[in-house]
Amino acid sequence: MDKSDSSKQDLFESEERFRLLAESALEGIVLSANNVIIDANEQFVKMLGYSSRNELIGKNLDELVHPADKQMVLEKIKQPNSDPYEVRIPKKDGSNIIAKSKGRIVPYHGRTIRISVINDITEQKFNEEKLKQSEERYRHLFENNLAAVFRSDINGKLVEINQALADIFGYPSLSELKKANANDMYYSKQDREKYVYNLKKNGFVKNYQMRMKKKDGAEIWIMENVQIVKDLKTGNEFIEGTLIDITETKHIQQALQEREQNYKSLIEHTPDGILIHNEKGEILFTNPAALRLVGVSSLDEVADKNLFGYVLPDYHEKIRGRKEATLTGNDLPFMEIQIRRPDGKIIEAEIKTSRITYLGKPAVEVVLHDIALQRQMERDKLRLQLEEESNRELKREIAAHIRTRQRLNNNQKYIRLLIDSSLDMIFACDETGKITEFNTAAQNIFGYTPEEVMGKQISMLYADKKLSDRIGDLIYQDGNFTGEAEHIKKDKVTFPAFVSAALLKNEKGETIGTMSISRDITSIKEAEDLLKKSVHEKEILLKEIHHRVKNNMQVISSILKLQSAYVKDKKTIELLDECRNRIASMAFIHATLYMKKDFANINFAEYVSNIAGNLQQSYVSSDKKILLRLDVPDFNMHIDDAIPCGLIINELLSNAFKYAFAKKKKGTVGISVKVKKENIILAIWDDGIGFPKTVDYKKTESLGLQLVSALSEQVGGKLKMETEKDKGTRFIIAFRKTK
Repeated sequence: MDKSDSSKQDLFESEERFRLLAESALEGIVLSANNVIIDANEQFVKMLGYSSRNELIGKNLDELVHPADKQMVLEKIKQPNSDPYEVRIPKKDGSNIIAKSKGRIVPYHGRTIRISVINDITEQKFNEEKLKQSEERYRHLFENNLAAVFRSDINGKLVEINQALADIFGYPSLSELKKANANDMYYSKQDREKYVYNLKKNGFVKNYQMRMKKKDGAEIWIMENVQIVKDLKTGNEFIEGTLIDITETKHIQQALQEREQNYKSLIEHTPDGILIHNEKGEILFTNPAALRLVGVSSLDEVADKNLFGYVLPDYHEKIRGRKEATLTGNDLPFMEIQIRRPDGKIIEAEIKTSRITYLGKPAVEVVLHDIALQRQMERDKLRLQLEEESNRELKREIAAHIRTRQRLNNNQKYIRLLIDSSLDMIFACDETGKITEFNTAAQNIFGYTPEEVMGKQISMLYADKKLSDRIGDLIYQDGNFTGEAEHIKKDKVTFPAFVSAALLKNEKGETIGTMSISRDITSIKEAEDLLKKSVHEKEILLKEIHHRVKNNMQVISSILKLQSAYVKDKKTIELLDECRNRIASMAFIHATLYMKKDFANINFAEYVSNIAGNLQQSYVSSDKKILLRLDVPDFNMHIDDAIPCGLIINELLSNAFKYAFAKKKKGTVGISVKVKKENIILAIWDDGIGFPKTVDYKKTESLGLQLVSALSEQVGGKLKMETEKDKGTRFIIAFRKTK
């Protein structure tokens, strides 16, 4: 085979390897010339939803780029080797994917083409956005929760708190509250010990009510829902949960209890008779006054416990009618009746019946008034007492209303202070898009006074009115918006900002407008640009260093080859060839790193294959058939390990080719690598005549074996040799990876 045929064969094999690599790649790969697609792999075809690559071949790259990204892509494809960049690509069905693309210009069959590698990152971008929104919602919920949220250790040290906790206990700021200890907020040490005991016993407490004290010592009642949690990393236990201020509720409960006691006392001592009967007329309850009116001491004296029989017959029909009317829910006026006592005395009384629920069942309450003057006076006195009690209750309610109004005013002032003290721009608008809120930070940055913006359209704050309308549509569609936008100041200067916006709703859940929080990110954008430029410069510098090291080694190899032409001594020529092979093994690493973005690791399987193949061509003559067997997994090895391993393989493989088959015409030489977590086992073997028993490989004068021992120590490995006459030799080096 002449040199031309060999070159064609190499080119064919190279193109075949490229085709197999492209078709098995997880990324989409596109080949283009003059911005026209000439080929693409199956992954790219599937990525865009096409049935075959023929649908893509011949398309202009402009057709596969979102209109908003076309200018950026045109600039990128002009670069010989572009940095990775994000681009939106329309699929066949019209939907878009977000992809990360990188390409480079290479010669191909006498012309220049561009190879682009495409990664679909649509799901990744979606997940990043969801995570960001989730974290933002959690932080907003924690900081703005009206209930106090806290975490403390078992000893009472406060670890995490929100503003509501500081408000409840009367601390002016979160920083001052963090200096306090939870133990100082209890009225007694026993209360704290009882609380912690219940926590440890059950792991949680639910609706736990406790009397505590504020910073100024004032009494406060709180209700807690907390639990004990354990930090999985440190094993430390913490108390975390929520608490609410129930001081006012507690006072109301106490007032209700007092009122219930007063009402019970009132019923027992009122001169009016009160009785309750069921639908059958059976008496369920009577107060002493009712028994006195009827003239009995207890219900045991009444047959069937029914007082209806004491009423004179003339009133029976009216009472039955009133009973039916009462059970239907009608409100009836007082009715006069006459009652015959057991002693025969007839008294006049007026009754008022009402439908009530007694012990969970429908019943009728009957109030009986003695019409006698004395009874009337007692009734007037009772009414006066009831009015006084009502007045006292009314005063308490008015005082509670005043306190509630004061707290509401304080909360409104506090919210105003929070909005105006924010370093971020905060502005809100109503449903028509007119500005209703414009905080101090927004005034300072935009340059407008509140009077200049209030009632104006919010689009005046955005450089692009269409973007402003789009953000508004997204907020009303999704309930919120988070992203970057371009703002414009009063002096027409624009600046980039990160905007977080959401719907504003009233207490009924009705939408009343939107609220936006915006932050100027000009400095962040400038820092990102500087960082990208610096990283790019360093990558170019490292590649240039590796390229020059590779070139220098090739120069040295060429000098040694030229020198060999002037040397007649065979031994010297072999030494020079060995030096060239050692240099070639190191030069290949730098050549590989020059082509890669990762400058610390190389593909060890590819590296070994190249070294072994070069040595096989150098040492195996045409009259011998020496096979090369490689068992090397595909993994990356750190350069600090790869260079010594390459030199070790160079020395041992050279020795095998030169000496192992001196008396044989055929055989096998092999390299195997096993990777077990952080350990690597490298073996170089042959099935030749075996290593001479008279030679100690650790103390030989051979420079190559001395170099193997030294390099094994350099990687921190252990060198071991196994040999048997006529069955070959195996060198094994075991070492740990460099991290």
